[in-house]
Amino acid sequence: MGRIAARRRWISARAAAMGATAAVAVAVLAPAGCQRLASRVSEGETAPPPAPPVEPGAAPALQPGASVTPKTQAPNEARVLSSAFSAAARALGPSVVRIDVEIPARLAVGEGQGQGDDGEDPEMAPFFRHFFGQGMPEPSAGPQRGTGSGVVMDGRGDIVTNRHVVSGATSVKVTFSDGREFVAKTLGMDSETDVAVIRLEKPPRDLVAARLGDSDALEVGEWVLAIGSPLGLDQTVTAGIVSGKGKVGRHVQMSGGRVRRYIQTDAKINPGNSGGPLVNLSAEVVGINTLINTGPGGAYGFAIPINQVRMVAESLLKDGRVRYAYLGVVVADLSEVPAASGKRPGAPPPGGGAFVSEVTPGGPAAKSGLRAGDVITDIDGRKMEGAGDVIDYVSTRAIGARAAVGVWRDGRPQTMAVGLGELPSADGRPAAPPTKLGLALQTLTPGLAQSMGLDPATRAAVVAEIAPGGQAAAAGLREGDLILEIDRQRVATAEGAAGLLGAPRAGGHLVRVHGANGMRFITLGGD
Repeated sequence: MGRIAARRRWISARAAAMGATAAVAVAVLAPAGCQRLASRVSEGETAPPPAPPVEPGAAPALQPGASVTPKTQAPNEARVLSSAFSAAARALGPSVVRIDVEIPARLAVGEGQGQGDDGEDPEMAPFFRHFFGQGMPEPSAGPQRGTGSGVVMDGRGDIVTNRHVVSGATSVKVTFSDGREFVAKTLGMDSETDVAVIRLEKPPRDLVAARLGDSDALEVGEWVLAIGSPLGLDQTVTAGIVSGKGKVGRHVQMSGGRVRRYIQTDAKINPGNSGGPLVNLSAEVVGINTLINTGPGGAYGFAIPINQVRMVAESLLKDGRVRYAYLGVVVADLSEVPAASGKRPGAPPPGGGAFVSEVTPGGPAAKSGLRAGDVITDIDGRKMEGAGDVIDYVSTRAIGARAAVGVWRDGRPQTMAVGLGELPSADGRPAAPPTKLGLALQTLTPGLAQSMGLDPATRAAVVAEIAPGGQAAAAGLREGDLILEIDRQRVATAEGAAGLLGAPRAGGHLVRVHGANGMRFITLGGD
């Protein structure tokens, strides 16, 4: 026992000596800023393990700092909102697709772009841009490529998107979030609302259709997500609120003349978002993204309400087109008609109205006696305060319905009965001119003109189809060419062009054409 106690005393003394030696060594080797560490070791605290040796040329390992930023506790509300964003994005993921298209060069120039002007300094005017591809493609000899987005509607492979995404496309490829790719074809387009429906040629069995919400129930200030493929990225999600909702004002030029209401959002959206969904936090699609308004004050996006998209898509799936009632006039707000132009009425009607700047020859209004320069003050007893009210009301009427149109002419009111016709569709079946010419035409509407990069006020007939070996092909006409004049007479509609070309004329008809190669004259028809 004595030897064991002596052994323990020797070990303790030895340990004390070693501790003192270590303390001295630390005190000698440590820099001045570490004297406190040396004294703590001398007091018996355990020294930290030495840092591992650094290989020559290697970066030193990160060393812990004197202090670390504190970890904070996220508020319950923030966690709940974040979870809602994630859940909505996950739910829509399988239903949102990327759409890649190829467009012939002659159609691609100007495709997917539009401008709006508020009448003030052009440098300060807002700029409205379709969310298509990477912006306006440059002219080239080969086809142009663009990217948009879409939403799966049903298990048959039907996908809704924007018309300007697929208009003129010679090939359409759809890519899902899991990377699977499919070929699609366009079933129908509507230039009046910028809505289109495409269908997968070989749809998979596990398609997931998006849940559609009620855009009428959407509230300003409500959180929404924008999902799509902007700037070449896939399944990008941005969040914001509904910034505005209601009638389209004169500062906003929507994609089509029949989009009379909009959903405005500050959720970040970019080129490539076209056709993608605007989603509420219940994972319901409430709109289809279509335009962006940028200016000195920032940027806002605009979406077509899903209730209108649903109605148009159902018509496209059923009939391949959408039918609208048609008055046959071009109208403007009185405030937009300069008094010095000579067109504005000298004594405007009390209470305002819609100025008739043009009457379509042979249209319902022309047949009933309406003239350019008239001011439409009411229809069926409903007051018309501006051009938008006329379009809104006529859009709700049935084709063939009789409308009592109140006008202000020569300083006094008049009422005319107009039988509403059917709006000629830029995307419907073209008018058939004489078959011997080998071409089909369609009327250049303001929406179609804008989608082609032209002034919406341009009036012409568009060459929609060329038959190989026909007179039109031999004369050098191409699809997309505009027929502006026939025998020195201005052309405003496909029907008017067909009538002039069908009339007998020795030596043929002199036709003024505008196309990719500029303005030119050709000869068609004749005895």
